[in-house]
Amino acid sequence: MPSIALKRSPELQHHVLQGSAWLAESAGGANTTALSYAAFEFRLAIERIGLQYWIELMPQEMEEKDLRDIGSFKRIENRIYDLGGHQKEIDAHFEFNRVVLNLLKVKEQLPTPKLGQLSRYWHECSELCHIAWSLVSQDAQLVVDLHAALTTIETFLTEQVSGLVTWPKIADADFDVLREKFIAGQASAKDVQSYLEERGLWGRIEYNDGRPNEFVGEAIPPASIKTTP
Repeated sequence: MPSIALKRSPELQHHVLQGSAWLAESAGGANTTALSYAAFEFRLAIERIGLQYWIELMPQEMEEKDLRDIGSFKRIENRIYDLGGHQKEIDAHFEFNRVVLNLLKVKEQLPTPKLGQLSRYWHECSELCHIAWSLVSQDAQLVVDLHAALTTIETFLTEQVSGLVTWPKIADADFDVLREKFIAGQASAKDVQSYLEERGLWGRIEYNDGRPNEFVGEAIPPASIKTTP
């Protein structure tokens, strides 16, 4: 069970873990102050997840004017839609990349950012960060219901920050065309497999914290160098 931290961290999972720690301290919601802090941490977690994807999609470094948008998840959500397409396109984009990862036998999960759900949960958490909550926090049934709601949010956020939390990017023009066809429903997982088996593919993780890059999964050799037994 995570413990309550006295210092903030920029790590992606930080606020999810802190929300879980406060939720555990709430004794099923009876400790209503802990319930409030759990909601606050989960709201920050949602903003942190949104920020993760937005930064990865931005074509340039974040500027001072961009920082003003961080204060509203709705603005972060809209920036992601502007740069990455709407949820149907996002779903297909991540499904395409899961097909690729499966073919490479990469075991890590690639969660799809569910922006509409994140937005709804952001608003639900916000309700516990306002004075109105303090005025009704003596309602025993409401407390039970809110604890159940935050538990659902906790499960969802834990899934959202597990695995490869990244916005996959494609540097190959032909491969990008295949991705666009997949998103449009004009190509299938089988088409992706045939393409990769013909041309070959390998995967590598590039870290931004000084660690050396490392290969992942199993490389797919191109058909031209495969040998027949």
